Amino acid sequence: MSERRATRSRRRRRPSILVPVVSMGDIAFLLIIFFILCSNFAKKAGKTVEPPVSPRLDPLPKPRLYVAVDAEEKLYFQGKPIGSAKEIEAELGRLIDPNDSLEVRTVLFECDRGVRKEVFEPVLESIAKAGGIIGAVGKEGGKKRQ
Repeated sequence: MSERRATRSRRRRRPSILVPVVSMGDIAFLLIIFFILCSNFAKKAGKTVEPPVSPRLDPLPKPRLYVAVDAEEKLYFQGKPIGSAKEIEAELGRLIDPNDSLEVRTVLFECDRGVRKEVFEPVLESIAKAGGIIGAVGKEGGKKRQ
């Protein structure tokens, strides 16, 4: 009798586990939305900037940091107004590590072509002091120099 009980306990069926595969598509879709919302895009200023014209432009890697000076000579960092070039330097100092690659340290600098030199030069110096690599925005056109 004890042998019979031993064989019966060994023959017990294991419960089958059902995995609902139908909802996997929903989960994947929600994860894609989550990562899109959490990713850090370079935020552009709300103002329109007329960039300077250059005969030759090279493409830039997609930057994660953005600085702009609009036609009214207002400064923007990551799309939000900021008070001065010193504040830009402080913000970039927090975000840039000198050991990072050039792509990570690239700061997209967009400046209206009517802005005075006294306004945009301190901004360029601040980006450089913070360890950023300046990627200037321009518009192709004009005469080619030989």
